[in-house]
Amino acid sequence: MKWKEKIKRVMPGLYAGSAAILFFFFLYLCGCLGNQAIHKQMDTGYYKFEDYELSHIEDKESPLGISDVYVMRISNVLKGGSSLAFYSLHQNVEVSIDGKIVYVLRPKESNLFGKTPGSNWNTVLINREDAGKEVKVVLSAVYDSSENIVPEFYVGSKYGIWGMILKDELLPFFLSLAAIVMGIVFTLFTIFNYQNSEVDKSLLMLGMFSLNIGLWKMSDLTAMSLIFPFSIPLANLPFLTLMLVVIPFSLYVKELFSTKDSMVWYLPCGVSLIVTALSLVLQIENKADLRQTLWMTHLTMALLVLVFLYMTIRELRSVGWNKKLQTLLACACACIIGMAVDIIVYYISNGTSMMVLGMCGFLTYVTVLGVRSVRETKRLMAIGMQAKRYEEMAYHDQLTGIFNRTAYAEYTERKDFTPDNCIVVMFDLNNLKKCNDTMGHEKGDRYILCSAKLIEKVFGDIGKCYRMGGDEFCVLLKGVSLEECKRRTQRLKAEVEFCNQSNPDEFPIQIACGYKLYDKEVDYDLGDTLRRADKMMYHEKFVMKQKIAAKAAESEASLAGTACTTD
Repeated sequence: MKWKEKIKRVMPGLYAGSAAILFFFFLYLCGCLGNQAIHKQMDTGYYKFEDYELSHIEDKESPLGISDVYVMRISNVLKGGSSLAFYSLHQNVEVSIDGKIVYVLRPKESNLFGKTPGSNWNTVLINREDAGKEVKVVLSAVYDSSENIVPEFYVGSKYGIWGMILKDELLPFFLSLAAIVMGIVFTLFTIFNYQNSEVDKSLLMLGMFSLNIGLWKMSDLTAMSLIFPFSIPLANLPFLTLMLVVIPFSLYVKELFSTKDSMVWYLPCGVSLIVTALSLVLQIENKADLRQTLWMTHLTMALLVLVFLYMTIRELRSVGWNKKLQTLLACACACIIGMAVDIIVYYISNGTSMMVLGMCGFLTYVTVLGVRSVRETKRLMAIGMQAKRYEEMAYHDQLTGIFNRTAYAEYTERKDFTPDNCIVVMFDLNNLKKCNDTMGHEKGDRYILCSAKLIEKVFGDIGKCYRMGGDEFCVLLKGVSLEECKRRTQRLKAEVEFCNQSNPDEFPIQIACGYKLYDKEVDYDLGDTLRRADKMMYHEKFVMKQKIAAKAAESEASLAGTACTTD
């Protein structure tokens, strides 16, 4: 099934594309969307307050045609002034003192889409002269789910209230931060070791899952509106990150099953991509905000749970109840139960309450399975390194470090190897036996090593060098002309001469060589080409010895003539 293989290959890319689109969409929100907030008082501080009257009135200017009105009188005002603080959840806000509007929060009219001002902590300053005056807070919900949400009002020290808010959310904050850190660690670990074949590539998906879960939970904290000024983008960030949870979860978990190649795993991935695209289109077209399409993301997550349970039952039937499946099921159940409880609480409270049970479940899942994957990866990497060392020993000459005869045979016997346009260059080290016999094998090894370095220096950038035996070397050149090969052999002779002149105390290096281009008219295979090159090399070896013998005889004759003249 070619289409199945295509889906498997393109799904990670589609997910990466979705993540990039959502990221740039969030940046666009930060740059283009904002609220219109009006403050007409000096900032003097806060203390807690709860005495108010609530009424519901028809309001044609509000998004839903109805507004909640809170009327209160704050008589106990601090000497330097006090401030009223309350949290609004997707509600337009208008505050007046004795009929005079002093604070307004609503989306800018220039916003291209979206009708929510986000989730915000609002602070209204109450000066000393305003003590006892009527304070009216009008909240207009922009969604049905935001109706009838009664906020908690605080009057007192601004920083005291902030401290209380931050203290109440310390636990979910650090849990979210831990998930983000773990996601970054797993992602970077996979990226930096991606070229290693032993690395579990699915660990990247686990890292992305953990990162998105952490960002989702952290951006959902009410305290974030105190820290970051972008209330609308911040209010949309949980929905954007939640859209990116399903695909990495599915792509990671499937690798832990024997049925990982089943196309069932890609069903929630495909639905998630469709839901993400549809949600963005509805948001951009101003048909429905991300909060209003959140139910589609939740249904996708429910589908993922059903797929997971279905594949788990199949796994139990095929491989049985093993330790690996027990660990996976325990972690996934903690994750699913926590997520389910959080979603139920979200709908019951209309998004005003936040549970940490889901975050604990997610962290349990990510920590246990992530550490397990890292350990397994390290174990495989250690085995791979050991296997690589064995391969180095099997295919490399231990003395010179270049390829050996086994490597030559493995390369030339591959199915994809063709001898066409291949030149075989053969080398032989003259007088190696004489060096071993007269100066010892240590000097002979140095002779071999120096010769190998010279051959590698001259031919290593255009071909593969092999030590075929004790004093025999070979170089395979692919796609190199005979003229270039001849130039390299001349360069080798020059390098040998320079080396001998630079090291007069060492045994003189002499390297005979011969080369032939594969010719299908005369060669049955590359072995025939090698034998022809070998024959040419031995001819050069014979010529070199003849020259050396002639030079030696001439030298002796010269010495004899000098002796006669002296006599």
